[in-house]
Amino acid sequence: MQQDGSIKEILIEHTTEALKPFIETMDFTVSTHCWCGGTLERWSSEFELYLQCTSCGCKSVRFRPAVESLTRFYSSSYWYEYQQVHKCPTIEERYEGDMLDRIPHYINWIRGLRPPPCSVLEIGCGNGRLLFELKQAGYQCTGVEMDESLAALVTDKTGIQVHHGSFPPEAGPNYDLIAVIDVLEHAPGQIDFVQNVKSRLSTSGKALVHCPVLDTLEASIQFRHMYNPLSHLWIHNSGSFVKLWQGVGLSAVKIGELFNMPVYAINKT
Repeated sequence: MQQDGSIKEILIEHTTEALKPFIETMDFTVSTHCWCGGTLERWSSEFELYLQCTSCGCKSVRFRPAVESLTRFYSSSYWYEYQQVHKCPTIEERYEGDMLDRIPHYINWIRGLRPPPCSVLEIGCGNGRLLFELKQAGYQCTGVEMDESLAALVTDKTGIQVHHGSFPPEAGPNYDLIAVIDVLEHAPGQIDFVQNVKSRLSTSGKALVHCPVLDTLEASIQFRHMYNPLSHLWIHNSGSFVKLWQGVGLSAVKIGELFNMPVYAINKT
């Protein structure tokens, strides 16, 4: 097995200048199997840091960040350093800007799946604007966010309870709708993640999921920016995405598209 030093050398060789400082602070292991248990093999010379599953076709990072490293990575530095070096809007700018290009769409889909009043949980709620708008529309809202300081900031700004971590405490209530937006690709344990989502759904609960799903090499090249080996640990295709949710007794149905990526409703079967 390769040592962490040589892993970092390979990562640095095949990634952007902006990622290099973050790579130096993280620990990695070699990926050998897909979330589905399938063997990972070389995929394309276009993507040296990703492998393809021989069973489901899902793409996996070649070197998986350690859980402890990911916990540090998704601290406040993710929002105030990592995002800035990638020339992304600040968290404060996103609070306003998200209303212009995405939140009205998400609200329409959520209304179609579960109209108010009902309880909503957003996993990885970021700036909290979606939850704030849903609250105004009559939903009972809760959020979770990995960064403790951001969770506190959003709670103070919106008046909505935002838990620190990946999911709310297990002793908490179940939810009628769970929003998983730009989050699934970041979760190292895919099966654990979807099982957690299922366990937090009410009897008739549903989930709304939006994440990168790419079916061809041509589409992958077009959306090359989606292949970020520190944060986008998995890139699903349509088949592997559906298979992941089916494995825990849930069905996935495409209900729309945003930013050229599918939006799915997740239902109990």
